Amino acid sequence: MAYQQKPGDISVFKEQEKKSDRSPDWRGNMIVPEGAKPGDKLEVAFWAKGDNGTMLAGSVKFPQQREAGPAREAPPQRGASFDDDIPF
Repeated sequence: MAYQQKPGDISVFKEQEKKSDRSPDWRGNMIVPEGAKPGDKLEVAFWAKGDNGTMLAGSVKFPQQREAGPAREAPPQRGASFDDDIPF
């Protein structure tokens, strides 16, 4: 089954035939995520893929869509009293 880009996917390939020094080193395309509108700031991430890293594959998403890690408890405040029923 061939890879099919979904909304928010980016594919970038190393340019094989640079015509001048000003030509891009990498070229590709992106499918804009659903709900994006002109002027939105989006977050991008890339991974090296293909033979010898000849392709970059990536994703683009809204910044607030970051994957949440495990919740961490806030450290106790200095001078905070502990009302635990610890017997020692």
